[in-house]
Amino acid sequence: MSTVNNQFDVVVVGSGPAGVHAAYPLIKAGLRVAMIDGGLDSKKQEEKLQEFPDAKLTKSGHYYDFVKESSYVFNKTYELLPIKSNIDIIQSLARGGLSEVWHGICDFFSENELVAIGLPSGEIKREYKEISKLIKLNFRTPLDLHGRLLLEKAKGNTHRKNSMYQVPLVFPYRTNSFIEELRRLKNFVYLPNQLVYSVKEKRNHVEIQSFSIDKKDESTARTSFLILAAGSINTTRIILRSFKLYNYKTSFLTKANYFVPCLHLRSLGKKNDSKKGKYGQLVISSKESNRGVDSFFIQLYRLNPLFLHKGLPYISIPKIIALPLLSVLAPYVVIADIKFPAFESKMTFCKLKKETGEKDTLEISFKETNKDILRHKREYNKIRQQLWSLGLFPLRTIFGYITSHYAGGVFSKQTQKKTQKMLSVDKNGKLYKANKIYIADSSSWKILPAKPPTLTIMANAARVGKNVLKRINKNKDLQK
Repeated sequence: MSTVNNQFDVVVVGSGPAGVHAAYPLIKAGLRVAMIDGGLDSKKQEEKLQEFPDAKLTKSGHYYDFVKESSYVFNKTYELLPIKSNIDIIQSLARGGLSEVWHGICDFFSENELVAIGLPSGEIKREYKEISKLIKLNFRTPLDLHGRLLLEKAKGNTHRKNSMYQVPLVFPYRTNSFIEELRRLKNFVYLPNQLVYSVKEKRNHVEIQSFSIDKKDESTARTSFLILAAGSINTTRIILRSFKLYNYKTSFLTKANYFVPCLHLRSLGKKNDSKKGKYGQLVISSKESNRGVDSFFIQLYRLNPLFLHKGLPYISIPKIIALPLLSVLAPYVVIADIKFPAFESKMTFCKLKKETGEKDTLEISFKETNKDILRHKREYNKIRQQLWSLGLFPLRTIFGYITSHYAGGVFSKQTQKKTQKMLSVDKNGKLYKANKIYIADSSSWKILPAKPPTLTIMANAARVGKNVLKRINKNKDLQK
């Protein structure tokens, strides 16, 4: 057991969008900040792909994409962070977290959505402005051929009254590169190759216990304040283990998702844009709301020819014929990626199970209520008609769940249930019954909107970081 003797002002656990943007205002203020992280190399490949029982290829291909891009990270993550679940879950111990495989589509949440989540809308809106400047958010991305044709067709469309068509906000953002910039600063220390397994608040500091991923050596770091930003799943895992809350059921949120490849009839014979990266994809959001959040969010993007193999299992003809057929049709295929919001439910939860030996397993149980299933089917039937009206011919419908958008695990302190208050945060992000531990990711969200959440995760993390900064400055003033 080794101890990091230098006591930091703040330690941040996690290097994803939440961790980086929670740390940034503190680093900018001149505080001594450390970031403890798995820090695995997302580009590293293994000679032979290993498979773990709880990490199987899904019908929608999500896992295949992740494994193909970073099999080493994938395998190491599931070896060290075991999960048992009836749906597929993607985690990552890569430096930069899941932002390393993120495509950069984002959106702002409405005031009603922020209130429904449990976030202070005024503060988040201010952070939206600062984050947009910091990451150089592009508000003027031109649409590609498919987007232009679809938007043109949508004008005057009778289905348009219930939907809003827009060019999505896009930016090629990877927190990994941002960390490299921060490492040049003297008051920032990046501590990779560490897996945090427990935190403990003492009278004057917080202790963070971790072990080396490669050597398995244990170590302890000390800090005045701790910010957990390891993603909702792993932040929940750390807190449950730290407070010995085994078999304690807590919330888990992920989105229902319809994945619909469509033949875009109006694009047949037309030459598509050659420089794909410079063009945006049309998105459609609902003007109708469900419990304060938009009823659906649809990304419309063209099929990437590099992933033609993903369509082969869904064509009931020999592969020798199917592949050339898909190759010919690929430029005219549009993917309708339809997402629905997620809400807390007794049928959906996670809990930490104490296993024999050193490893604990996080169990995730996900089951939609009959009410939600019927609502999604009704929404999809209307959306399908809308796709037809835009000139999109649905080829197949694949139903699943978004495996990289998660929330929940740590309840909002606004809850009235006594059993939930022991694992909750206040409006500033401070953990209940703790004085120096804060949560900066989506763990405390009560609802997961259909829109992409990363921009809001970043804004909230920056807000939490600033709240910690206020505490530190206030303590300094009292000591004078």
